[in-house]
Amino acid sequence: MKFTLILSLLLVSVSLHAAERLDYLIEYKGLLSGYKWTDVSRASIITDRIAECAGRGSCMVSTATLSSRGYKVLEAVFKVRFHYRSFYQLNPSRTLAFETRERKYSKQYLPYGYKHSLAVIPRGADTTDFYKLRSRGEPLPADVRVFVATDHKRVEKIRVKKVKHKPVDKNALDRMTLLQSVRSAPLKVGYKASFAGTDGRNRLQFRVAVVAQEEVKAAGKSWKTWKVRIDELEKGEKPVSLHVWISRESRHIPVFIEIESSYGEARFHLKSY
Repeated sequence: MKFTLILSLLLVSVSLHAAERLDYLIEYKGLLSGYKWTDVSRASIITDRIAECAGRGSCMVSTATLSSRGYKVLEAVFKVRFHYRSFYQLNPSRTLAFETRERKYSKQYLPYGYKHSLAVIPRGADTTDFYKLRSRGEPLPADVRVFVATDHKRVEKIRVKKVKHKPVDKNALDRMTLLQSVRSAPLKVGYKASFAGTDGRNRLQFRVAVVAQEEVKAAGKSWKTWKVRIDELEKGEKPVSLHVWISRESRHIPVFIEIESSYGEARFHLKSY
């Protein structure tokens, strides 16, 4: 699985409440850092509620951004500018749409140029509408414009290069909505659950298990947490696994995240909330 997909899985620690911001420092240990823990990037997650989501009433929107700007190790070999937005409803958890923008190997953040996609799950549909967005092509359909960020370009200027319709399991969740569901679940040691998932193009399966209670330090304090293991499985691919430590207080904040991959080890430290 591509490193950027691993990053997006790491970034989906979303808020249970509107108007929340979480800031993280990301460390890496592997070949690129001489097998020493090194600061490589920063990440932020901002969650809010919007009143109208393409005719489906109010919904939550979580925006996750990651940038290696200012961090020499990652900037030298793998410049990252990553932006992910997810729209979802609660009770029951339901993904409406999610947008991914990414620019690598450049100091410019041109999300509508290198890679920009939008996945929309129509009401009651068993397919995902997956749009490849560019600066040229057909106009963006009016009924999905609300799901595209306009901080980089006016929405009427965004074009559709290609749209594909991919099968999706009933009640499939994107990674943002998955973590929202985990944070609101009745967590305890031994808790296990499985969720159908999608990245817009592929059917996924998420397996969740609470494996321990632990105390960890982050953002200048000690937290009592649930240690949660999450496995993402895609047909024909090696599972991607991570551990996330979710606070046991009422906000259920993801305070620490850890992952191992063929690229090395990465961990997210909560810095402010």
